[in-house]
Amino acid sequence: LIDDLVNFAIYAPTTPVLRGIAAEEVARDPLGLTGGGLPETVQHLVDRAAETLGPFDLGEVWDMIEWAESMSAVPAPQAPVSPAVRTTPIVLRFRDRYMRPERNTLSAYDASEGALHVLFMLALVSHESSPRVFAVDNFDQALHPRLARALTRLLSDQVAQDGARQVLATTHNPLVLDGLDLTNPAIRLFAVDRNPEGATQVRRVEVSPELLEQAENGLSLSRLWVMGRLGGVPRLL
Repeated sequence: LIDDLVNFAIYAPTTPVLRGIAAEEVARDPLGLTGGGLPETVQHLVDRAAETLGPFDLGEVWDMIEWAESMSAVPAPQAPVSPAVRTTPIVLRFRDRYMRPERNTLSAYDASEGALHVLFMLALVSHESSPRVFAVDNFDQALHPRLARALTRLLSDQVAQDGARQVLATTHNPLVLDGLDLTNPAIRLFAVDRNPEGATQVRRVEVSPELLEQAENGLSLSRLWVMGRLGGVPRLL
């Protein structure tokens, strides 16, 4: 564990860096702390013959990015990006399933930011050189709540099944909680508060008979959180 913590990193991907129009300020292998290196990492992970991205089926990826039918990492001149736009040498190129064939190619500069954040998370948990222990701050940013829930389910199930990494992720999106299988002991939820003196308090939200009963009565984790029953909420009137 000590050896793993030596390479611990906190990632906070930003859309300009993921688009390739802003430089990565904290470069790491394979992905920078703000998302640099995404095209090269995706290129490394995609196996077109097996139709996979690392451990994920490409079908699962397209379920997350439903408008795309293919993607590739290409030299910037081969992507539909204006020469006036400064980009990284390698950029992501997508093919949109809904657009006319002669005009259905997009670069990361034009693609939805949600798609880029999804690819970043999938690549980060998949690459063999990613840290064994890492954190992602507000990993659900730029994601539709339902997409955040689906991505949470996919990522948490894969990380728990693989067992090679420990991932810490923060969120302010209630639906993220509904993507967690808390009956799996490898998947854990913590509520973070500050006491009246300002000290940080961390409390694990565990599966209990009461929690299971509330779930049977239609109260999901997201609803319980918004209602203030799990903690980790501001003290507002």
